[in-house]
Amino acid sequence: MYTFEEIREAQIKIFTDLLPQHGLPTREKQIELADEILAAMRGLNIFLAEAGVGIGKTLAYLLPAVLARRCKMNADKIDTTLPDGRQKPIVIATSSIALQRAIIRDYIPMLSNILVEHDVIKMPLTAALRKGKAHYVCDARLAHYIRFTNGRVKRDLTALASGAVVDLASTELTPYVKAKICVDDNCSQNCPLYGKCRYTRFTREVSRGGYDFQVCNHNLFLADLIHRARGRRPLLPDYQAVVIDEVHKFLDAARDMYGVEFSWEAMNNIINSIKALNFAQHVPTTDVRQMTDRIESKNRLLFQFLNKEVPNTGDGDADRYPTKIRARTEQLLRALGDDVAALAVLLERKPVAGNCETPRDDALWALKRAAEAIDAFCRHKELVYWLEKPDTLKGIPKNLGELLRLDLWCQNIPIILTSGTLSAAGEFGHVIKKLGLDGVPQKRLLESSKPSPFNYKDNALLYISEKTPFPDNDDNGYISSVANEVEHLIRAAHGHTAVLFTSHDVLGRVFTELDRRGLQYPLFRMGRGDSDAVRKFKRSKNGVLFASGAMWEGVDIPGDILSMLIIVRLPFAVPDPVSEWERTLYANMEEYKSKVIVPDMLVKLKQGFGRLIRTETDTGVVAILDSRVNSNSAYRRRVLAALPPCGVTDRIERVERFLREKKSAAYFAA
Repeated sequence: MYTFEEIREAQIKIFTDLLPQHGLPTREKQIELADEILAAMRGLNIFLAEAGVGIGKTLAYLLPAVLARRCKMNADKIDTTLPDGRQKPIVIATSSIALQRAIIRDYIPMLSNILVEHDVIKMPLTAALRKGKAHYVCDARLAHYIRFTNGRVKRDLTALASGAVVDLASTELTPYVKAKICVDDNCSQNCPLYGKCRYTRFTREVSRGGYDFQVCNHNLFLADLIHRARGRRPLLPDYQAVVIDEVHKFLDAARDMYGVEFSWEAMNNIINSIKALNFAQHVPTTDVRQMTDRIESKNRLLFQFLNKEVPNTGDGDADRYPTKIRARTEQLLRALGDDVAALAVLLERKPVAGNCETPRDDALWALKRAAEAIDAFCRHKELVYWLEKPDTLKGIPKNLGELLRLDLWCQNIPIILTSGTLSAAGEFGHVIKKLGLDGVPQKRLLESSKPSPFNYKDNALLYISEKTPFPDNDDNGYISSVANEVEHLIRAAHGHTAVLFTSHDVLGRVFTELDRRGLQYPLFRMGRGDSDAVRKFKRSKNGVLFASGAMWEGVDIPGDILSMLIIVRLPFAVPDPVSEWERTLYANMEEYKSKVIVPDMLVKLKQGFGRLIRTETDTGVVAILDSRVNSNSAYRRRVLAALPPCGVTDRIERVERFLREKKSAAYFAA
């Protein structure tokens, strides 16, 4: 058994001596962060760790995790072994598939090879990549679908059925076909193939305790928490510590997993699948047809009522529309729920033809989930709810923070929460409250913020416009002013520009205006869920990318192709039913604005700013066109405090001179 000080000294030696021998530089802030994480793991703390780009946070948590597990650091404090005597794994949950793959394919193998070579560990590190059920082949659904298809698809599926592949990501099947053959939530021991199929054999293998790491996404990790809380079979093995990376996305995942959803289209699809069933001979089906007709009618009427309650704001960029479940709507919900439950009972009693057993089971499972969702909305006072599009009713529990506290934060294990952007100018209060961490004992909660080691002072310049008027999306004069400023900045940077918007409508209008002006640089417009525009921009020599949404975070464009980043408007969140409910938790609007609205904006702004400088050698300009940051504004001080320290100007000439000083002749020749 090693002492904590011995483990700590070993970690410092690995960072300062061993890793540099393999081309990994010594980074002071990375070593500091790793030391703090190791101490937090020893103290069974919940540790909020903000690590700016370039810190190397992945290795900063992987190495302490390896040493804690392999040295059995916490065996004297908590139960770190499984019933069979093997060590419990450490779970790493991330938001992006790219990071999960990098951890599994790059970071862990590299670290393992180094530690084995230098005799720090005897056996190589092991890790299992875990995904949700929908990512894997269901042998029963695959066999059923093969019977009803033909041609090349049937040949491809037949080959899949006879092979060893279980992960659908390794196939070239269309999303439609994958949805038809993947494991669904109806997977249970009632299936005749349960325990024999490739999926259950795979999950049995990766669920054993012999792995150092179980790597998964936020949703699967949360699904495991919910299963445990509700007394259902866990999806992950018992673990001794958790690392939640990209934790700025964790709240969205929690709202999704703990939330509830009922869709007009999904209900109609269930009814249509039941109408398509072939029942056994001489089985009366009049009662089934009458019930499906009643459900269709009530389903349609329900969403008509809900849509009548949506205020006509004309906001084309809204994702969530407020609605009201009034007394008549609640009565309709209850009647619809009764009919859905009754139809499930009818369907269970009606024998179907042999080839319809799987579709019938799928429909039964879907009916029961729909009944649960309807029941949740009947208790709508416990929810914050809204409409998405005209046909989807969604809600999240008002006590989500308390649920997270009970299901996760109360666990007596170390929990590391990390991201490149967590704080607002070093303050973690807003994220602590949103995640329900304000209910955790103060002594258990630790915080740390490590700024990026990149030289922003020399390599970046911040341009803040003094010309653009106050943001008003309905004012054509404002749109014209934004287009003029964007054009001047694009010309100053000779292309090489990304323009970030908070509104798809404004994006489209500015793009159309600049496209009409015939700029000499190729223009690319990024639509919702569109990544092709980013790929084209990266391949261009001096293009201009107009983007919103996902471009604010997680998009990596290193090098000179992105040398000018224009932020058109401060990224304040669009008011929606969730924020309107959150506001009621504070004494007044000013307090809510100060403690939630502005901190959330600053975190999003930092994420946007971070798209520019991705490596130590990157150089460029970030431009903010929002008048609320100009020299006379109320937000200037807080914005500048939140962003990395760099020069500030309001002169295009200074921008041009900066880029001339930093870029090579080839940059301007493109």
